[in-house]
Amino acid sequence: MDTKRRDFCKATLIGGAMAALPAAHWRSFAAEPAASGGGDIAAVKLSGEPTAISALAVKEFAANLRGRLLTASDQDYDQARRVWNKMIDRRPALIARCSGAADVARAVAFAHDRELLVAVRGGGHSFPGYSMCNGGLVIDLSAMRGVRVDPIAKTARVAGGAWLGDLDWESQQYRLATPMGSVSNTGVAGLTLGGGYGWLSRSYGLACDNLISGDLITADARLQRVSAAENPELFWALRGGGGNFGVVSSFEYRLHPVGPQVLAGNLSYAPAQTRDALEYYGQFAARAPRELAVGLELARGGDEGDAAHLTLKVCFVGDPREGARLLQPLRTAVKPLEDSIRMLDYVKLQKQSDGPPLSDYNVYVKGGYVAELTPALIDALLNDAGMDPLVGIELIHCGAAIADVAPTATALAHRRELFQLLVLAGWKDSADNERNRAKVHAAWDKLSAFTSGFYVNLNNADQKAVDDNYGPNRARLTALKKRYDPDNLFRLNANIRPTI
Repeated sequence: MDTKRRDFCKATLIGGAMAALPAAHWRSFAAEPAASGGGDIAAVKLSGEPTAISALAVKEFAANLRGRLLTASDQDYDQARRVWNKMIDRRPALIARCSGAADVARAVAFAHDRELLVAVRGGGHSFPGYSMCNGGLVIDLSAMRGVRVDPIAKTARVAGGAWLGDLDWESQQYRLATPMGSVSNTGVAGLTLGGGYGWLSRSYGLACDNLISGDLITADARLQRVSAAENPELFWALRGGGGNFGVVSSFEYRLHPVGPQVLAGNLSYAPAQTRDALEYYGQFAARAPRELAVGLELARGGDEGDAAHLTLKVCFVGDPREGARLLQPLRTAVKPLEDSIRMLDYVKLQKQSDGPPLSDYNVYVKGGYVAELTPALIDALLNDAGMDPLVGIELIHCGAAIADVAPTATALAHRRELFQLLVLAGWKDSADNERNRAKVHAAWDKLSAFTSGFYVNLNNADQKAVDDNYGPNRARLTALKKRYDPDNLFRLNANIRPTI
């Protein structure tokens, strides 16, 4: 794999993003939000129509926040509107940098009363840019990053703007962890609400499966405690229903004994070995124990021209001697070119794929669930898709504890598939956006027939695809959306509309 490809994989961290996409291109908000006269601020309503927010309303709003309210005239506005994906370049009318749940509630009320377009920013890692908007109000939780671990109860209380790394660091002081993606600067909120896949998911389920409770501010600006005992319908919906039902200011998670070290690393293969390794991997992944997760990355380029380079990414949670025994067939059936599997601090594993919090890359992703790695899919991976060196392909290993949960037990219906398939690319020059998105789509068109549905945090899809993706849970979700957010205030997400 060439140097540019390696840099992209590290900077984008799709190798473990397992954490937040669908689509919809919202009306562009030309130029920056400007004063519309008399100090008023030009903005956009939910309908897409232009509006103006009076200077007095802005002043009163700012005075009633403990955090800061930013407009385009503030010196740090441009920095505040940046999110992880460089492709997202949007200019909100207002950014409310909340310091706690009270600020969040005031921001929700302000937007609701004025029918403003709203985006909610947690970690800012949403691939399609749902955490930023043009002309609306951004409810920014990025300053809310506190984590409190109870090592006796094995639980953690986590603020809505926290990163995975914040939770990992605090919980690992007690040799505890919960499934939380594999990129430490991803936000816990978007990851959890969409589902939340990580290295620990085959052992302990998704992030949303380990959610005990949450503090939710709904569209009427009410703070509601949600759990299996309190507001159980909302609790069901939050686990896979995304940000459709409000803003979660605080999460409570169940923790599990993990670390401080796990058996982890990569197996890399020469191009001539790729097919044999892929075929063996498909069989191995299907029978792997739940303590073992083995993902896959396939990329082209380097000294061998368009040859396909395969890397398997491994994490075993448990007795390392048992892990070594279980991994022996994988390490020897097709001898890898490089074998870096070793004991590694869990916190370091979680940071291995980190790029900067604000990436230098424009990133685009398509993806879907795959039941098994069939010979036909292997042929497509090697012969039909990903022929462009810019485009990478990944498989995320699912199953085991993820599949223990019934498809209707949470809002996330996709529980039985063994893999997630991702097609992705990243590039630095924004002038290449359209051309390179087309390359991703060209590869995806060759593979989509092997998939069914998609993970809402890792895809761009039209509204019909989003509707269909909730499967047997769609009607129940729609009814809850109509009850708690009838005006669809929270629409910048894999949107559940209040009417079918």
